[in-house]
Amino acid sequence: MGLSSRTCRWITAAVAVGFLAGCGLNPSAGASVPPRRHNPVTPATTTTTTATAPVVVPIPARVFATGNAQLDALMPTLPSVLFEGAATVHFGWNPLDTCCHAGGYNPGPNEVWVGQSAFESAARLTYVAVHELGHSLQLHTARAAALTAAVAGAPVVRAGPWDDSEKVADCIAWVLSPAETAASGITYWRCPDPWRSQVRAALQ
Repeated sequence: MGLSSRTCRWITAAVAVGFLAGCGLNPSAGASVPPRRHNPVTPATTTTTTATAPVVVPIPARVFATGNAQLDALMPTLPSVLFEGAATVHFGWNPLDTCCHAGGYNPGPNEVWVGQSAFESAARLTYVAVHELGHSLQLHTARAAALTAAVAGAPVVRAGPWDDSEKVADCIAWVLSPAETAASGITYWRCPDPWRSQVRAALQ
């Protein structure tokens, strides 16, 4: 059966439309196109850590209540090693000793006494305080053995059981306060070398 030219054109057009539809294409101008989605990228977060400065707590100054303002003022100026024995310092004559020595030390209660005659000069006061605290340092700290050994072989300066302790206490004064000790005029001995050097080493 023969087809007219008009019919052939219609069939050709219909086939073309069907082919486009089968390919998923829509020739219509009103075709719906899904919108392009934008996924925002969240910027990386940078964490900054600020170092906190350490809090420094000041060490309170030692406060003394010896019973004498001049002695109270002197105590904090002395080398800290002298207070390792934790002796209590008093102004006045030693109640457990015969009157009237410039200074005294009682090992049992670990007490230092600084008498009125020690105040004749600033140098004498310093020497007496350092010497008496030296007894506490030798008898009430871990330095005892080293300090005692440091004066071994030295000549006797005070006959009796206090000989070594007096030598040690004077050597400590010569090491820590040499000018005041020399000016005091009341030392047991001058603690020459090698004993002075040995006591100095024991105080390090």
